[in-house]
Amino acid sequence: MAEIRIDLDGIRGNTAAVVRLLSPRGLRLVGVTKGVAGEPRVGRAMVEGGAVALADTHDSHLRRLRAALPGVELHRILLPPAHGPFEPGDVSHITSIASAARVASLGSSEISRAVMVQIETGDLREGAPVEEVVRLAAHVDAEPRLRLEGLSTNYACFSGDPPGIDASLQVLAEVVADVRAAGLHVPRVSGGNSSLLGLVAGGRSLPTEITEVRCGEALLLGREALHYRPVPGCRQDAVLLRAEVVERYTKRVAGRAGERLVLAIGHQDLGAGTVVFCEPGLRELGRSSDYVVVGVEAGTVSPEVGDMVQMLPDYVAMAAACTSPFVEVLVG
Repeated sequence: MAEIRIDLDGIRGNTAAVVRLLSPRGLRLVGVTKGVAGEPRVGRAMVEGGAVALADTHDSHLRRLRAALPGVELHRILLPPAHGPFEPGDVSHITSIASAARVASLGSSEISRAVMVQIETGDLREGAPVEEVVRLAAHVDAEPRLRLEGLSTNYACFSGDPPGIDASLQVLAEVVADVRAAGLHVPRVSGGNSSLLGLVAGGRSLPTEITEVRCGEALLLGREALHYRPVPGCRQDAVLLRAEVVERYTKRVAGRAGERLVLAIGHQDLGAGTVVFCEPGLRELGRSSDYVVVGVEAGTVSPEVGDMVQMLPDYVAMAAACTSPFVEVLVG
C-alpha cells in the first residue's frame, strides 16, 4: 500500500522558521491544516512551533481539531453552506450578508460569534467586492449575535499571479483604511497565505495594517506559494510519499528501448498534483487511475519490484493522498 509520511519534527521546525520570519515584523501565524485533512497531531505540531491559531475548511476536520486541541483558536476559512449544519469555528470568514446570517444563526445576543470579512483583492475566487466591504462590515458590527474580528483576503489560490500580489496588498490596505474611517474597529487583518513569505524573505515590507498570515504549504512542504521556492530555514521533506514498484521491465517505444517502472499509485491518489522523485535518474512519464509510469535514465541503478520509491509531493498531491483510501497516512 502506498504511504504518505508526515514528520512532526519537520512540521514543528518549519512552523518555527516561519514564525522567526514573521515575528520581527509584528506578524502572527495561523497554521492551515486542510492539506493534511485536519490531522490533529499536525495541528499540535504547528501550535508547538509557534502558530497562534489553526484554520481549516471542512466540518469534520474542525471537529477533529476541536476535540484534540480544545484550547486552540480555530478558524473556519470555508464559507458556510446555505443549508444544513456546519461547524462555525471560533472565527469564521464570511463574504456576504447571507453567509454572515448563517454564522449569526448559531450565536446569541449573550454569546456573539467572531467573524472576519473576506475581501476580493484579485484572486477571483471568494471574497466580497471592494465596494461592498464597508456595508458588510457595518452589518456585522450591528448584528448582536456577531462580533467583527477583522478583515482578511486570499491571493494566489485560484487565479492570482505573481505580478498582481502588490496590487492585492494595496487594495487590502485601502479597504482596511475605509472600514476604519467608517468608525468600525478592525483589530485583526489577515493578509493572505504562504504566497506572502517570498516577499518577507526577500526583505519586502508588507502593509502595516496586516497583523497575521495564514500558512499551510510553507509549514507542510517548506515552500512559499507564489513562486514555490524554499522558505529560509524550512525543510522540504517533512511530507514524503512512498509507493511500491509493482513492475520493472525494459520496454520499446518508437523503436527505442528504455527501462520503465510501474508504481502502485495513480490519479485517484494524487489527483492532478505533481511529485518529484527523491532518487536521481527517475522521471514520471504519465499516470492512470491506479499507476504512475516512471522512466529510468540510462546508467541509473533502478529500484527492484517490491521496493518503495520516495517522492516529494506538491500541495495538490499531498492533499489528495491524505484523503485517498488507498494511501496509508503515517504521522510521527
